[in-house]
Amino acid sequence: MTPAILSRRATIGGMAALLAACAALPPLSVDEAVRRLLRKSTERALAKLYAPGGVWDRFVMGLDLGGGVAGMVLQRALMSDDFHRRLDDWVRPIALRAAHAAAPRIAAAVKTMGIANARAVMAGGPRAATDLLRSEMGPAVVEAMVPEFRNALDTVGDPVLARIFAALLRVGGDALAQKLAHHADDAVWGAIGDEEAAIRADPTAGGDPQLAAYLAHP
Repeated sequence: MTPAILSRRATIGGMAALLAACAALPPLSVDEAVRRLLRKSTERALAKLYAPGGVWDRFVMGLDLGGGVAGMVLQRALMSDDFHRRLDDWVRPIALRAAHAAAPRIAAAVKTMGIANARAVMAGGPRAATDLLRSEMGPAVVEAMVPEFRNALDTVGDPVLARIFAALLRVGGDALAQKLAHHADDAVWGAIGDEEAAIRADPTAGGDPQLAAYLAHP
C-alpha cells in the first residue's frame, strides 16, 4: 500500500473519529462558526509571527522606503544589502510588538462584529472570513501599530539606520511610521488569511472539534 493511500486513509479515519466525538456536542450556529474560524486563524497567525522567516521575510523584502523623496546617494543606500540586513534586524522585533499591540483590537472585533450573511462567508473563498473582518475593522489595526513604529523611529540604535532614517524623516516621522504600519497591516492580514485557508483545507488543523465538524459538513 502506497504512503499516499495510507495518508489518505489516516485523514479519513481521523475525520471519522472527530465527527464521532462531536456527535454528543450541540451544533454550532453559523455566526459562531465564523467567529471561531476567525479566532483560530488569528491565534495561529500571531503564534507563527514569532517564527523566523515567513511573514516578516516578505515584510522586509517588500518594504519600499524610497517614496521618491530621496536623492541618488540615499536611494543607493536604501538598495544596499547592508541596509536591508540592518533593517531586517531592527524591524522584526518592532513589527512583532506592533502586531501584538493590535491583537486585542482584532479579538474584540471578532467578538462584536456584525455578520450580515454568515452562510455566504462560510461558503465563500478560502479567506472570506478574514476579508470580512478586515473590512469591518477598517484602519483600526494600522492605528494600533503606528505608535510602536513611531517610538522605534525616535530611538534607532543602529548608527547606519539612524543616518538613513534621519534623511527619510525629513518628510515627517508620522508619515514614515504610517508607511511601516500599513506594510505590517498587509503582512498580518495575509498571515491570518493563510491560516483561515489552511483550516478550511484541513478542518482538524484548528484544534476545535466542533468547528472541524461544521467545516466538514456545513
